[in-house]
Amino acid sequence: MSDELKTLLRRGLSAHEGNRPEEAEKIYRQALDIAPGNAEAEHLLATLLTGLGRHGEAIDLFESCLASFGANPAARCNYAIALESSGQIDKAIDQFKQAISYHGDFPTALYHLARLEMPRGHLGQAVDLLGRLLGLKPDHYEGLLLFGNALHALGQEEAALKSLEHAAEAAGISPELICRVGTALLRLGYPKPAQGLYQRALSIDAKFVPGLRGLGQSLAHQGAYAKAIALLKTARQFTKDTDDIDLVMADITLKCGDVTQTIEILEAVLKANPGNATADALLLRTTAKLVATDAASHAKAAKTWAKEHMPIAAKPAFVNIRQSDKRLRIGWISPFFCEHPSFGLLSQLARHLNRHEVELFLYSATPRPDDVTRSWQVMADGWREVFGQDPMQIADRIRKDKVDILIDLCGVHPTQQIEVFALHAAPVQASFSATTTGISQIDYLIGHKDVFGGKLSSNKMLSEQPQKLAIGPYVPELPDGGMPVSTLPAAFGEDIIRFGCIDKLANISDETLNCFARILNKVANSRIVIQDDVLEDSYAAKTFLDRTRQAGIKRDRLDLAGKVKPEDRTALFAQIDIGLAPFPAISLENYYEMLWHGIPFISLAYDMPSSRQGLALLDDIGLEALCAETEKGYVDKCIMLSSDLKALASIRENMRDRIISSKAFHGPAVAREFEEACREMWQNWCLSKA
Repeated sequence: MSDELKTLLRRGLSAHEGNRPEEAEKIYRQALDIAPGNAEAEHLLATLLTGLGRHGEAIDLFESCLASFGANPAARCNYAIALESSGQIDKAIDQFKQAISYHGDFPTALYHLARLEMPRGHLGQAVDLLGRLLGLKPDHYEGLLLFGNALHALGQEEAALKSLEHAAEAAGISPELICRVGTALLRLGYPKPAQGLYQRALSIDAKFVPGLRGLGQSLAHQGAYAKAIALLKTARQFTKDTDDIDLVMADITLKCGDVTQTIEILEAVLKANPGNATADALLLRTTAKLVATDAASHAKAAKTWAKEHMPIAAKPAFVNIRQSDKRLRIGWISPFFCEHPSFGLLSQLARHLNRHEVELFLYSATPRPDDVTRSWQVMADGWREVFGQDPMQIADRIRKDKVDILIDLCGVHPTQQIEVFALHAAPVQASFSATTTGISQIDYLIGHKDVFGGKLSSNKMLSEQPQKLAIGPYVPELPDGGMPVSTLPAAFGEDIIRFGCIDKLANISDETLNCFARILNKVANSRIVIQDDVLEDSYAAKTFLDRTRQAGIKRDRLDLAGKVKPEDRTALFAQIDIGLAPFPAISLENYYEMLWHGIPFISLAYDMPSSRQGLALLDDIGLEALCAETEKGYVDKCIMLSSDLKALASIRENMRDRIISSKAFHGPAVAREFEEACREMWQNWCLSKA
């Protein structure tokens, strides 16, 4: 190599490392003009072009010079990075493996190979690779961070936290690196340790925006909404890029029941950045909580959302055998195979499936597995961890498992990789969502017959075909024995009727509050108990009290309750004579619990499927007369029910008999109904054209 060429390459490398890419590219090309085909110049230029996103040019240069580097593992790794950047993941993995075979435990190759194997579900292999890397470089920050995530995915919680703690130490005094560990902890469900790291980052740089945002988010996860909002507002003052901050703010305002403010925040985010899929998904879920949103307008919005944010993919040629009576392989996918209400609603269904007729595969996108996760695992014929994986990789895994029917458990949700369905992961696809998903590749919406009543019977308001069940799909696990039903509180001679709304503040619409006010005004000596965990926080309580005051509800008629321990919930329900379900959405699990404690509730059914879940539950026990169709009917039914304490006491006394005698509360019966529905959906596919 000539002195002139050596000088040019040194100058180019200096510009490259000094973040002057245009200057570096010009110098590297000058070197190639002097010495066409020079391997070192081609390698340096290819590496630069990879960083600039010019992957095609980079790959051509790497393939020209690579033979000259022989068994050089660094050159192989740089080539592999270019291949990965261009989407050629399998080829990139092969190159990283070659680099390891040339050199043994080459740190760069070990790290990147582990990073690529994790989303493919090869967690054990990733842990082995990272263990070898950290044996060579114990303070490798990126390796420690990835190692913590991999160990956590394998359920090794203590070891995972130690690795993340070590990563935080390796971060030194860099606020950015410290906050990345905090973000990992927050994503995995450890807000308190994350809070400490964000505070540490802010002690180094008090205006560091990711630290302010992360600290606000970690406090919000712990229910400290007032403090969180103050921090988020401070963070907004130091940056023009506020989308991430505003999404955290929207999540808080929604939890605290301020739907109007949430919509304003999300609409502002989308105005500035129309492609923000997370904001759009959250807006879709939030507007469904408005009484003004009817099924037709929601369906239109859902279809628009799907058109703008779902990937476009050709339908594959499925290898599933078209045999109508074969043993079906059914897949459920959810981010909530953990401590979550879905376990109480669906575990009985899963547990009572006839395994001679169906196999159940569960695809868990759960960030933090727990004891409930392990309960789900026991019920699965096939268990797949897919958290953090690319939707295409998840869809490929589902197709390899030959799943016949894939079912989404939670609908369009910011944490759900709903894109898997747009990629045609299974021949038949369905959802348990309480509202239409808008996704044309989802064939069926599975639900109780009553949620598809009224205007929905024409199916013009759904993207999916309704798959109606006589009972189910939800069935709670009834307590074995337990405390007897308490006596009607109003019968104690206090001459007070206590209504109760045990639900999320986000579900209590302004129209619901207006009805509450009318009921309290018309029923003498009445009070209302409202419980939601978020009411522990001053901001949430103030926000809700402002809304109740605007609705005309006097403070002395309200009993607010925050977090209630599981062992104290019986005492909470013992205070309530009549339940009031909000509209148009409810937290269904609370009303199963309310009924078990003997409390009848009034509900209101609109045309949205989500608004008709209360009707379905009441119909299952012969109390469908307690569901109204108008706000006036809702108020009138409450007044009528409260006026006859003898009848109310009788309903309370006989409620558990109603529940126990109802097929809808028996897991085996609900499971048979679900299996028949799955068989019908499968037979339809078998009869369809290939």
